[in-house]
Amino acid sequence: MTEAIIDIAAAHLKRQFLLQTQRNRFGSREGLRELAISARSCVKPSVGSGRVTVAFVLEQVLQKCAGDLDANPARISEIAELGERLRPPVWRAVEFLAGAADDPIEIAATLVRARRPRER
Repeated sequence: MTEAIIDIAAAHLKRQFLLQTQRNRFGSREGLRELAISARSCVKPSVGSGRVTVAFVLEQVLQKCAGDLDANPARISEIAELGERLRPPVWRAVEFLAGAADDPIEIAATLVRARRPRER
């Protein structure tokens, strides 16, 4: 797979994320699954290991969050809270996959930490 195709996949992921946030769909089960599928498109051995790591972790975190919503029906407020908690690290990952300079290990760690609410 060529670098251009990976760049197109990353641009598509970014566009989906922006549309979801504009339409208040980010954080919903369907929205998370849609983004996870797009993130999977960015996981190709031909790209650098940092991009592969971020794309893989992003896909896994989004799939896990969507699965959690399947397993335990959530109230609208819980879905909104999940979306707010995930938005900054997902945006950072999307920007990195689209070509922004950043630390892929820190992005991956931030995604994993954001998956669960902080214990109070």
